[in-house]
Amino acid sequence: MPNKLNSNWVPTGKACEALGISAKQLWGFRTELFKQGTHYRNIARPHAARPTYRWHLARIEQLLNAPQEERGA
Repeated sequence: MPNKLNSNWVPTGKACEALGISAKQLWGFRTELFKQGTHYRNIARPHAARPTYRWHLARIEQLLNAPQEERGA
């Protein structure tokens, strides 16, 4: 049974597919526009060699659909 608390948090590939953007674009938004803990989170173990991100689709879509001047970037 899926965990309903995490149903909006998806891996990078699924986020890109759902949003219709490339991974490069998603990574660019992560550094320029998104807030950690709100739009993305790292679920990797603390000493992992690389991060493993999950993306919150509803919050990302809301932000990307907002007018540019309201995005806070």
